[in-house]
Amino acid sequence: MPLLREKLKAPLLPLSVVARPRLNDHFVLNDRVRLLVVQAPSGYGKTTLLAERLPALEQEAAWLRFDQRDNQPVRFLTYWREALNTLLEAPYVLSPMTDDADCVEQLERWLGELPEQRSACRLVVDEFEHLTHPDILAGVAHWLRHQPLWLTLTVASRSHPALGLASLRLRGELEEIDLQGLAFDSEEAQTLCAEQLSFPPTRVSLERALRRSGGWIMALNWLVERTTTRAGFDALVERLNGSHPDFVAWFDELLAAALPPEERELILQLGVLERFSPELMARLLEGERLTQRLEAFAQAGLFIERPDPHAQWFRFQRLFGEYLRHRRHELSLATQRALHQRASHAWLALNDPIMALRQAILSEDLDDVSSLIVTQGPVLIGRGAYALLAQGFTLLGEPRLSMDPKLTLLYGWVSHAQFQFDVATRVIGWIEAQLSAQEWQALHSEFATLRAQLAINQGNAELAAPLAEQALAQPARYLASTPLTATAILSEARFVLGYLEESLQRVREVERQARQRNDHQLLLWSYCHQSETLVAQGRLQAAYDIQERAFAHIERAELEHLPIAEFLYRIRSQVLWEWHRLDEAEQAALNGIAVLDNQGERWTLQCHIQLAKIAQSRGDQAQCADHIRRLRKILAEGDYHIDWVANAHATLLAWWQSTNDRDAIERWRQEAPAPLTEHATNHFSQCNVRNHARALTLLGHYAEARELLNTLEEQTQRLGLITDANRNQICLAAVAWHEGSTEQAAQHLQKALALASRTALVGSFLRLGKPLGELLGQLNTSGQLNSLEQARAERLLALASRQKEFGSARRLMLDETVIADIVARPDVPELIRTSPLTRREWQILGLIHAGLSNEQIAEQLSVAPTTIKTHIRSLYQKQNIRRRDEAIALAGQLLAHIQGE
Repeated sequence: MPLLREKLKAPLLPLSVVARPRLNDHFVLNDRVRLLVVQAPSGYGKTTLLAERLPALEQEAAWLRFDQRDNQPVRFLTYWREALNTLLEAPYVLSPMTDDADCVEQLERWLGELPEQRSACRLVVDEFEHLTHPDILAGVAHWLRHQPLWLTLTVASRSHPALGLASLRLRGELEEIDLQGLAFDSEEAQTLCAEQLSFPPTRVSLERALRRSGGWIMALNWLVERTTTRAGFDALVERLNGSHPDFVAWFDELLAAALPPEERELILQLGVLERFSPELMARLLEGERLTQRLEAFAQAGLFIERPDPHAQWFRFQRLFGEYLRHRRHELSLATQRALHQRASHAWLALNDPIMALRQAILSEDLDDVSSLIVTQGPVLIGRGAYALLAQGFTLLGEPRLSMDPKLTLLYGWVSHAQFQFDVATRVIGWIEAQLSAQEWQALHSEFATLRAQLAINQGNAELAAPLAEQALAQPARYLASTPLTATAILSEARFVLGYLEESLQRVREVERQARQRNDHQLLLWSYCHQSETLVAQGRLQAAYDIQERAFAHIERAELEHLPIAEFLYRIRSQVLWEWHRLDEAEQAALNGIAVLDNQGERWTLQCHIQLAKIAQSRGDQAQCADHIRRLRKILAEGDYHIDWVANAHATLLAWWQSTNDRDAIERWRQEAPAPLTEHATNHFSQCNVRNHARALTLLGHYAEARELLNTLEEQTQRLGLITDANRNQICLAAVAWHEGSTEQAAQHLQKALALASRTALVGSFLRLGKPLGELLGQLNTSGQLNSLEQARAERLLALASRQKEFGSARRLMLDETVIADIVARPDVPELIRTSPLTRREWQILGLIHAGLSNEQIAEQLSVAPTTIKTHIRSLYQKQNIRRRDEAIALAGQLLAHIQGE
């Protein structure tokens, strides 16, 4: 039988491949592991992973790739023998096949011919899913039980290979890499984009692409291949969905090849569920052998995940699940509604009201939705299911909502939580118009609490406090959390008015009661509020420690999905930014966006503010511009609390200062909230007034700016707003410096340094920019600083000297046009033409010439250092270079052409 030699070779890697060292632990060669299984549906990079990792780890391997025609014992055995012979030397070459032997007998005979000792190696069997013949599977299972210790069978397959994996797993003789392990993580996706795109997508878009694709490499490649600009990438991410025509066509072909028509209908019915178990399937679907049929779906290489290997719950990979929901139109409307109704009842029986309501909404049964919201409303509010409740309310319509006191109450809370303060005000109008009716009067405590919360959000702490007191004076008859919520509002009211210690005492009582009641929402809120109060008092380390307790509770109780978690990530990012721990601050902000990714972008304003601040601190103008564009869009589409607005405006002012956009600053002054110094009793009112002072400074109105800041200082002294006092002194230093009074500026900066001994601020100092270095140098030589202030000044000087201004960061100049021009020149070395460099290798050559280390190049290109090493090795091989100085000389010769030298 003639052999196709291609089947016995490792496949060629693409020009740009993402190295995956994080999976190295699965590739350990030892006496214990008999089998490595790499199993996932198509497009997860199984073959590429093996072809990339084995040479990188210097592991010897024989390759064998099967197709459908090889599912015959004779063909299988012929290729198996040939692959093994590539690992052997005389006298151990395997004997020819015996005509009458079956698979088990023949493989056992060859096992006896193998040497007892040899250096460790692998036999890689790719596309194992094609092998279904019982004799073949029995033979491979037998081989596994007796193969020599120096050999590790390595299988890549779309389906679970029927090789007795359970027993191998229990004996510790099996290594597995599944769909979740193969899915790209953030660093790998970033490297992919850096390799393939001429622009870096924002981390926000990249993280969103990862979530929407589930890390499916095929989908990420689809994104990369179809975009040429950052805006185009962002737009395509928004369309990355299983209902996109490209994915619909691909999944259609997959199902047609993998399933008979009757099974296709079953999987479409199952597609109404986001996650499922055998028990839930039995409640939802009619038919026999449902569990076995589910196993058959997994065996067919369909996109079914098992998030917890120790539980009987499954889910569809995100894009595949969206595709199934898109294809539901093949079922009749009556069938769809019946399925959704049964699913809703099944979820309720399993005590999951969130999933029950989601299915009830899809069934469009108004009575079911209304009943479910009323009966489960307190639980749904407690679990933060605001977006889902909003969908239910949209379906029911306001006329129906306004006639039921419980629906009205819940609608008010959901509108408030989604920053729809105009809707919440309208709801309160319904309440006040009907409050005399007995069934409405019964909810007096709940209604008073809602009104108090709205008053706080409108900045009216004086109205909120008595309403909260009213709520505490009446029993709660529907929302059991009402007394605790009212206490929290009283705490917040005292905070807004500047009475920080009293606010702390009250919020600690909220924490104690929330812990007793197991109220996760209010417990996490209490941690966040304590953190904000401690920050206002200048106790940032204590605030950080409180956040640590909150994160520990989130992890312990598995609450990462609650919207309140975004609040925690956001304030963590703010503290980390102040400490100039930019990478951690960025990750915290990205985590906050991820929590609310399905709720709508308007909720993520504060996290986008953080990302813009971080990009500016790094001197990354392109990334900062993108975040600024995004936060301005979000800001324009919503009605936000002054806390959010003032924070956003502070970041916009810093951006306009860096881009010297005085017109934008002047326009902002005309439209911004008025600087009400008499109400500057909290950090957000202080920030708003400070924004006006900064704008006046940038526009040259120094006396007005100083007057505002001095008035602010009266409030900080009276109320102990230490962090605001610190920031105000920094702003006063900026005013004096711009006026030309460097001595007075140094005095303000010295006061700021003294306060920073308590606050540990860094980010706010660095925002001063150029004046900071000059003033710190003056203070350092004056001898007026104590040892603590001196140490802080030296650290700030070091950070300021490394801080990049916009425009100073290196820009890559080697685009495709320039490269083509260089290569076309007659005096270019022949090796450049015969062994062409990739675009990425050209860029790395340029950065080597600029004197950057591998680590600095990795940072510049936003990829892992291991990826840079791989490219440099390829570059050296192509150009016959052995040392870095040779690369620098070659780069100098080539880059000289750009200047026309």
